[in-house]
Amino acid sequence: MRIGVPKEIKNREHRVAITPEGVMALSAAGHEVVVESSAGIDSSFSDQAYLAAGASVVDSAGEVWGCELIVKVKEPLQSEFQHFRPDMTLFTFLHLAAVPELARALMASGVCAIGYETVQLESGKLPLLAPMSQVAGKVAAQLGVQYLQKENGTIFQGVGRLPGGMGSLPAARVVILGAGNVGINAAETVACLGAEVLLFEANDERIHKLQQTTHKNIQVIHYTHENLQQILPLCDLLIGAALIPGKHAPVLLKRSDVALMKQGSVFMDVAIDQGGMSETSRPTSYEDPVYVEEGVLHCCLPNLPAAVPQTSTAALTHATLPYVRLIADLGIEEAAGADRALNLGINIRNGKIIHQGVKAALSLFND
Repeated sequence: MRIGVPKEIKNREHRVAITPEGVMALSAAGHEVVVESSAGIDSSFSDQAYLAAGASVVDSAGEVWGCELIVKVKEPLQSEFQHFRPDMTLFTFLHLAAVPELARALMASGVCAIGYETVQLESGKLPLLAPMSQVAGKVAAQLGVQYLQKENGTIFQGVGRLPGGMGSLPAARVVILGAGNVGINAAETVACLGAEVLLFEANDERIHKLQQTTHKNIQVIHYTHENLQQILPLCDLLIGAALIPGKHAPVLLKRSDVALMKQGSVFMDVAIDQGGMSETSRPTSYEDPVYVEEGVLHCCLPNLPAAVPQTSTAALTHATLPYVRLIADLGIEEAAGADRALNLGINIRNGKIIHQGVKAALSLFND
């Protein structure tokens, strides 16, 4: 099968979908991989490295998009919609709940669109989303701590507090909503800096497990809106990390809740790629990452792992490569029949939304 790897064009997206090592494995299996020139540069992979691995490297994005299987990192942007066609399989992060215009274009074109974020094992785990969630949690924590500073690289000033305090001076209080991969990695990152972490989770079984295993600075709390409202006035850094596969992120914060927070406190909404967790959330970019609502610094970057492409590209390829190989070996119909997790990942096929979570999120125009 011909597999196309386009250069990512989303703002400040530095990742590439497949490493040269991944290309080598696919080439050895008899598949042709076509990589757009300079697609891997920001991840420290040269065109020559892809050529040496067995790929064809081309200057034309159209030539790459002409392949049967397109493997990307982030959702296609409007300028890429022209490349969609019925005999194409698209394998990438889609997050369609937040981009209905992309869903419409995919439906109209007949593309078979598979979202990394909805490939789901019987255990409920999301094997392709997990590594990027782990990275996103760590990056969100690091950026959140940076934005707490008065001098933080933006025009806005944080409260000016060290995460771990100093001597008798109190540590920063960090509140995290959701104890999945994002939440746990964010919590452990700031806890290791000495912050006091309150990790909110709704699942009692998960709460019990985490209470036995988490860092000593992390307190796991059962989520209720009332519990959250009580702690928000004391919060320095709030990280939104809740997820419902395929669906819009749960909106757990009203504007009035955000108004309870300190002036200069920080809200990192990692769930912005699924629509965001607050009434005050809107997507930002690395060029303009922060805005202020109700006196609170908001950072809502939809592609946090792009900040560390050497790590995230390698982790993503490691997770996705077995599925790419399966699709290339068998074709999408047979591959989906052979692997239930992959089949669950299909969002749109033959002009219809078939993933139930995505269908619920986009019910206004799904017939």
